[in-house]
Amino acid sequence: MAANMKEIKERIDSVKSTSQITNAMNIVSSTKFKRFQVLTLKSRSYARAVNEAFDNLVASLRGNKFVIFDGKSEVKRVGIIMMTSDRGLCGSFNSNTFRRLESMRKKFEKEGKDVSVVTIGRKAKEYCKNRDINVDSEYTQMIPETMFETGKKISEDVVQFYLNDFYDEVYMIYSKFVSAIEYNIQVEKLLPIEKKEGLPTKEYVFDPSEEEVLNSFVPQVLNIKLYQSLLENSASEHSARMSAMKQANDNAAEMIRNLEVQYNRERQGKITQELTEIIGGSLGVQ
Repeated sequence: MAANMKEIKERIDSVKSTSQITNAMNIVSSTKFKRFQVLTLKSRSYARAVNEAFDNLVASLRGNKFVIFDGKSEVKRVGIIMMTSDRGLCGSFNSNTFRRLESMRKKFEKEGKDVSVVTIGRKAKEYCKNRDINVDSEYTQMIPETMFETGKKISEDVVQFYLNDFYDEVYMIYSKFVSAIEYNIQVEKLLPIEKKEGLPTKEYVFDPSEEEVLNSFVPQVLNIKLYQSLLENSASEHSARMSAMKQANDNAAEMIRNLEVQYNRERQGKITQELTEIIGGSLGVQ
């Protein structure tokens, strides 16, 4: 019984130690979450305004065909930009993204299309490496100070890949932030850019030419899309980790309560046994 009590006490100390770690991680994630939440919500209106202006510009195009809008005659290779986290301990945040990637890969490969991935986040990189998935570019350590430049590089690269027939279509998978306890997996088709119907048309003067202006403008618009998606994904990541660590703390507290009840029961049993032995010994002496 004494040995059992010692094991329970060691187990209680171990769970308490783990709880301190998860509590510290919860505090860190909470701080990072608040920062990304502010950045995400503030930048949404700007991203929306840029996208609306671009949609109106595209709607005004008449006559000329542009491969970046009209697509290619045959789709042989698809590029997928996949956003995950660098670190784990964030519940099902990354696994949801992986499931969506696998669903898309299965669909495209069934159609006879080759699929390759641009990974954002160490978890995406490791996932693809472990499954021999073709990776064209890798990006890790997403921090607010470098996110815009990272988005710019990715957008410029994918546009060139598309124009040079390295990709025939480009998609993006990321987690869209909803609230501190909710996010949604989003799949967006980046290229070719689909024209929106029913928008009011305006006359625009292009200088030097429509094609040159659009080839310059498109990477900038995609940069805004990618930057906003990186913010959304990061806010979702930290909200998921914050929730996971809170759940871990709650589970640890419940485990400690159960172990303490078990420890007290063992202790009471030991006391009762000792009293019984003392009383039995006393009666034997008489």
